[in-house]
Amino acid sequence: MAERQAFIDRVKGAERESYVVAAAVAHYRPFALVGDAQLPTRTSPRDLVAAADQVESTYLIRMWAEFETALRSYRRHITRDPDDRISTRNLIDWTAGVKQGRAISADVRDDVHEVREYRNFLVHERDDQAPPAAVAIEVARTRLNTLLHCLPIQW
Repeated sequence: MAERQAFIDRVKGAERESYVVAAAVAHYRPFALVGDAQLPTRTSPRDLVAAADQVESTYLIRMWAEFETALRSYRRHITRDPDDRISTRNLIDWTAGVKQGRAISADVRDDVHEVREYRNFLVHERDDQAPPAAVAIEVARTRLNTLLHCLPIQW
């Protein structure tokens, strides 16, 4: 049986890990850039700089994966269809409409869609559309877990 709190904790965990990795990279970076710390084989200082710039977006993508796993688990439980295929947009809308727990408002649903759109931009970087507004990782965590809090305690 799946537990809502375990999924919420996994989303929070991705956020906390992003802070730890960002702090570690920030600490390591000055030493590596002046040659006092060795970079891994086949990497360069440019890779370290790029990694430092991408920590939050990398962990936001991971956070989204944890969140989406929760929604898909919930849907499998409700539909009893382990082979179910549904787009993520529709999954969010379905969850907001079919939930068996607390009410899920349109505002909560729309906030989650904004995180989804930003995550999709980070993953796909489409040139044919204007980029969506950036969503900070702490804002993403709040929005995603607000929806998860509306699901039943167990399923």
